[in-house]
Amino acid sequence: MADRSKKRRGVPDLIEENKSPKRQATGTQPTPPYDLSGIYHGFSGHAAQSSFVGQGIQHFGTGPFHVHGNLNIGALHSHKTAQCLADLYSTDPRHDKNRIEQTKGGLLRDSYRWILTHHDFLRWRDDPDSRLLWIKGDPGKGKTMLLCGIIDELNNQNAHTEQTANTTHLLSFFFCQATDDRLNNATAILRGLIYLLVDQQRSLISHIQEKYDHVGKALFEDVNTWFALRDIFTNILQDPGLA
Repeated sequence: MADRSKKRRGVPDLIEENKSPKRQATGTQPTPPYDLSGIYHGFSGHAAQSSFVGQGIQHFGTGPFHVHGNLNIGALHSHKTAQCLADLYSTDPRHDKNRIEQTKGGLLRDSYRWILTHHDFLRWRDDPDSRLLWIKGDPGKGKTMLLCGIIDELNNQNAHTEQTANTTHLLSFFFCQATDDRLNNATAILRGLIYLLVDQQRSLISHIQEKYDHVGKALFEDVNTWFALRDIFTNILQDPGLA
């Protein structure tokens, strides 16, 4: 990602038109537009046979062009995004949910539907000022399966809303397990929550990519990971696309 604090380079620094017949490109020409978002941001202007708008570049000439610096084509960007998501991954909470349900013999709606009409649940679901629903009880009382049922219900409601109101709601969750080191610490929780959000809305990966491009997989594994993920998670929740 480009550093906006750096001086923006002009057209001559980025692209050089060459229409000499000796260097005429042969074969199939790349199809515009070309994505230069990795090295250029926020420039609008025109050059001969080329136009620049925002983060993109369109080439209308018949000759080749040369880019001084890094050129990010869509496929490369997609690969970097996929690699970032793969390195973020430690577990998929959706798979953990399925495993837990199967281990406990399956989820029965009759075991949790009572909470769907409980006033505490309805206040938490509908009141923006009610941010916490705390379900507590002794081991073996059904808390985990109750939460599995709530997740299913929220997913069903979100699917209905998307169809009727053309509005997308993201749902993220995580199941802690004390006996599994991958699932019993704060860093693992943040990685799981962020992974689910980004997997549902890929544009959110921009909040990770900027730091990931500098340090790679170490972003998710060093001694400062929790602090980095906390900031990333906060930025994701404040993303205008989630408003």
